[in-house]
Amino acid sequence: MDLQNSSYITIILDMIFSKKFKFIVYFTVILLSIYIGYILGITFCSENCQLTILLNISITIFVMVGGVFTLVRLSEKSITEWNNDNYYEKD
Repeated sequence: MDLQNSSYITIILDMIFSKKFKFIVYFTVILLSIYIGYILGITFCSENCQLTILLNISITIFVMVGGVFTLVRLSEKSITEWNNDNYYEKD
């Protein structure tokens, strides 16, 4: 039985970003979120500025980190699928 030409063998190459890369990306996003939330908090401040600033920072961090998490996961998935498609086209 020829294992290289066998249709029963499936090689799945999962592509994931390194932990160091993810840390840098998330750390940068959190810093930018804090800055943007702070600016928004100061802009929309009416009476209780500390609460407004903290609320805007929290919302901004939640939205931006959630979006970047989704984009990173989708990138890993699409690159994995692209690698698998190219693997099968070579045969």
